[in-house]
Amino acid sequence: MNVLKKICIEKRKELEVLKCKSSVDFFTKKRKKNKSNFLSVLRSKDKERYNLIAEIKRKSPSAGLIRQKFNHVEIALNYKKAGAKCLSVLTEKNFFGGKISFIQDIKEKINIPILRKDFIIDEWQIYESFYYGADCILLILSILDDTKAKEFLKLAHELDMDVITEIHDYEELQRAIGIGARCIGINNRNLKTLEIDINLFKKLSKYIPQNIIKVCESGITENFELKKISEEGADAFLIGEFLMKQRNIFNATKNLIQK
Repeated sequence: MNVLKKICIEKRKELEVLKCKSSVDFFTKKRKKNKSNFLSVLRSKDKERYNLIAEIKRKSPSAGLIRQKFNHVEIALNYKKAGAKCLSVLTEKNFFGGKISFIQDIKEKINIPILRKDFIIDEWQIYESFYYGADCILLILSILDDTKAKEFLKLAHELDMDVITEIHDYEELQRAIGIGARCIGINNRNLKTLEIDINLFKKLSKYIPQNIIKVCESGITENFELKKISEEGADAFLIGEFLMKQRNIFNATKNLIQK
């Protein structure tokens, strides 16, 4: 069984319990949210820094425990001070050690657009994302059919959240365009095998229309890679594991994204 399938099996079990505790009505009645500026931030060009979506995650199936000393709010502060445009917060608990409450904690201290990074397979999770203050959600096409992906995209927009539609191959890229994705994330990591192909963005990005925001995800560790991939059409970079492993996250982030 591949890793992605394992994660989704556990996610379905978790959702069976969670959906009994909180209803969609609870999520929508208790919170009002302003329109997201997540994607508009990524559209802007900065002369000094590359657009970074800096990721906060404690562990992963590929790396195990990434950071022993983990304070999500402190990490978020360091990312913002170093020049990150947005944050990606892993909220999946079983494989990544995350919590949905991380988003709320960070929002109380820092004004920065936040992506909820999780394995969204039920519309309930989209309402939950809205309630906890996410500005953007991730939809992984590998785990969604076109009907669900389109419904989820529409619902997120109705709740004033942006969406990164994540793809891993040419077929998924065409599906993303077909459902009306405004932002496509090309993940260089194959979520089924966890292998990384750093050239995947270059192979696929040329098929994405100019009006769609392009995000390069996974496998980046060097400043020159950002320059090269930016020249290949990347509007932003989602980087997590490399930065989370650094002793000084502020310095590592600042040095990585400078032009």
